[in-house]
Amino acid sequence: MGYLICDNCDIYYEADEDFNDLDTCENCGNKLKFYSSFDDYYNKKNETQREKIAVGKGYAEKKSSKYNFILIIGAIFCLIGLFGFIVTFLSLLILIIGTGLIYYGYNSGKSWNKGIKGEFIVAEYLNQLPEDYFVFNDVKFPGSYGNLDHVVVGPTGIYVIETKNYEGFFLVKGNEFFYKNGNRVKKAMGQPGKQVMSNSMSLRKFLEDNGMDMGGVWINSIVTLINRNFKIEQIPQHYNVLFPSTIPQFILNSKRNIDRDILKEAALLIEPYCIELSCVNI
Repeated sequence: MGYLICDNCDIYYEADEDFNDLDTCENCGNKLKFYSSFDDYYNKKNETQREKIAVGKGYAEKKSSKYNFILIIGAIFCLIGLFGFIVTFLSLLILIIGTGLIYYGYNSGKSWNKGIKGEFIVAEYLNQLPEDYFVFNDVKFPGSYGNLDHVVVGPTGIYVIETKNYEGFFLVKGNEFFYKNGNRVKKAMGQPGKQVMSNSMSLRKFLEDNGMDMGGVWINSIVTLINRNFKIEQIPQHYNVLFPSTIPQFILNSKRNIDRDILKEAALLIEPYCIELSCVNI
C-alpha cells in the first residue's frame, strides 16, 4: 500500500483498491502522484525546486534603461548649466535642456519601472505551479513589436498572460476596459484585453510558422491587474481577467486535454525567445 498525494493541496488518499481509478485531486483537480510513504513524498518535495534561467534584459527593462539614461544625461546637463551660469548665458540654455531631459526621462520611464515590478510579482505567483509546467517570462519573437509578459506551457494547456500595474479603477465590460473616475466612466486608452488576444494570436502564428499543427489547440488569454483595481460587469468572451494570486489555481483547474507531445514541442520552440525561464531542476 502507498499514498496518492496532491502536490498542490498536500491532500492524500490511501492507494488501496477503493482508489484504483482516482488520478486527480477531488479538491483542485491537480494530478495525483503515487508515493510509497510520507517520507518518500517529503524527501522528493524538498529535492524539487523551480530554477530561474535568465538571459539578458527584458523588453520592459530595456525601455526603462533607455529613459533612466536620458534622466542621467539631463542631470549632467543641469550640473554643467549651474556650474557655468556665472560665466555665460549659454549655460542657461544647457540648464533648460537638462531640466527637460530629466522631466521627460522620469515621466516616460516610471510606467516601465512599474511594469517591471508588476511582471516580477506575477512571475513569483507562477513559480508556485507544479514541476511539469514551464513558465516563460518576457517572450519576444523575431519581427514583433512588443513582448508577451508571460507564457505558461503545461499539462492543462498553453497560457498567455498580460500584466498591468495600472493606477485608478477599471470596469471590464465584455472585451473592453473602461476607466472610472468618480462618477465619470470613459473608455480606457489602453485595452489589455485586445492586447492579450493579439499576443495569443502572435504566439499561435509563431508556432504554426515553425511547423506545429495548432488545429484544436486553444491558447488561453489572461489579463491580470496587480492592484486588484477592477470590477467585471460583463464577462469577456475571449479572455479572463484574474487577480495575480488566483492565476496558478485557474491554470491547474483547466480541463482542456492537449497532446503532451504538442506541449513539449511548443515549449522547445518558445524557450530561445524568452528572457527568463522558470522550470524545475531535479
